[in-house]
Amino acid sequence: TLMYDDILNDKKLSQAAASFLVLPPRTYAIGEAAAILRVSTGAAAHILSRLVAQGLMRSFSKQGKKYFFFDNKHELPAWARNKIMKFKRKVDDRLGDDIKKLSAKAGFLSGIFAGQPTLPVDILLVGRVDLKKLDKFLEKWQGIMGMEINYSIMSEKEFLSRRNTFDR
Repeated sequence: TLMYDDILNDKKLSQAAASFLVLPPRTYAIGEAAAILRVSTGAAAHILSRLVAQGLMRSFSKQGKKYFFFDNKHELPAWARNKIMKFKRKVDDRLGDDIKKLSAKAGFLSGIFAGQPTLPVDILLVGRVDLKKLDKFLEKWQGIMGMEINYSIMSEKEFLSRRNTFDR
């Protein structure tokens, strides 16, 4: 229990851990994390750094910006998860909502959003995409992430062909 006492005895840490437990597993820029946690960017950086120290979150830097993601490899005991989840509140997946607005058949996160900033593509969109909506999406999320977002669009036929041949 000692390992989780810092989190369980601190409402802000518990709320933060609960938020990232219910959100999709992906990378969050500090500004987005601050909005999710309803705190300043400085407070968010402090909270997330403490969760990194506890082993619940991981972080990396790219182009001088810091990004955080929940460490899914960390096996949180059920009793600790249950106590933390008592602090959960409704949290919106803004990225997922915005991807749905693009009307693609599917969207896959990679690169910066998957904690792998060296990969060449950050989002793969499958199907027809309204390019004006895509431009607005990119402008918004490049601002949030603080960097250029690389994307690829492929037809459903091409995607299925590649998937069926195990093409990564």
